[in-house]
Amino acid sequence: MITKMSFLQEAENNWNKFLDTKIYKYSYLRNYDFGPNKNSSVSKLSPYISHRILLEYDLIKDIKNKYNSDNVNKFIEEVYWRIYWKGWLENKPCVWDNFISKNVDKFDDLLYEKAINGKTNLSYFNFWVEELKENNYLHNHTRMWFASTWIFNLGLPWELGAKLFFEHLNDGDAASNLLSWRWVAGLQTKGKKYLFSPENLKKFSDNRFVVKHISNKDIHLKDEFEIVNNKE
Repeated sequence: MITKMSFLQEAENNWNKFLDTKIYKYSYLRNYDFGPNKNSSVSKLSPYISHRILLEYDLIKDIKNKYNSDNVNKFIEEVYWRIYWKGWLENKPCVWDNFISKNVDKFDDLLYEKAINGKTNLSYFNFWVEELKENNYLHNHTRMWFASTWIFNLGLPWELGAKLFFEHLNDGDAASNLLSWRWVAGLQTKGKKYLFSPENLKKFSDNRFVVKHISNKDIHLKDEFEIVNNKE
């Protein structure tokens, strides 16, 4: 039986292990996804943080108490990004309200079914769908590839992709997940959508996914948050 205390102990053990042995490697290995059964280059602390077992400022305090080095700053920066996302969404709750209330009805139903079941013509995307469902986790870089493929290659609504993540991710944080999908879509940082190249995919997947070409549709999305503001 998993108790709250055992979950806390597990979280603290994983945090201490990462702090003692892996944090120095984080800055130059964090973008590599070596595969679900390989040694991770990231902390995998997000489920504990999302469910408030571990708190962001406590992690930063532990790091600063233990290290006085620029080599650990990248991890601290990523923790601050989580704090920023939370604050941003707290100050713009209508973005969340729009997301959960919007009825998305204009999309290719057949393609959507293929996508959520890992039956597309993109083998790497199908692999990620299976990994997501089996492990309830994806490496952050893979989440970016997944979202970019979903939006710009398959041409599916980003909201449905974000909801798929919320359905399956153990660390499905409201702010980090929602705003990361908006960022990939080019909504969070206006006009800067995230696309990736075959070279990027090959390198950071540790040569697991090798493709000659990635075809993206010329999609430019409108930010409904701005539309709401303009009407007020």
